Amino acid sequence: TSGNKFGSVNLGLMYKVNDEITLASSTVHSSSKTCDVLGVGGSYKASFGDVKAKFDSGKVISASLVKDVCKTKVTLSGSMVGADTSTFKYGLGVTL
Repeated sequence: TSGNKFGSVNLGLMYKVNDEITLASSTVHSSSKTCDVLGVGGSYKASFGDVKAKFDSGKVISASLVKDVCKTKVTLSGSMVGADTSTFKYGLGVTL
């Protein structure tokens, strides 16, 4: 029905604090629940590479480091659910 077409609205916001720091959030708004936060995150352009981190509504903490090495993009990443170290996952990505 037409009454449920706009039952909720997804809103993604990004705020550039300065040339090095960017913050972002993703939320859902509806008449039944004013605001449901899906996730928050940020990035930092450090001298050693780009550091990114986020925390989502499933309590998953994710972080990554992206660095250019000899014209090759190298990404180191990791994630974990809350403080449960048994859920720790890591990865390495290389883009030529």
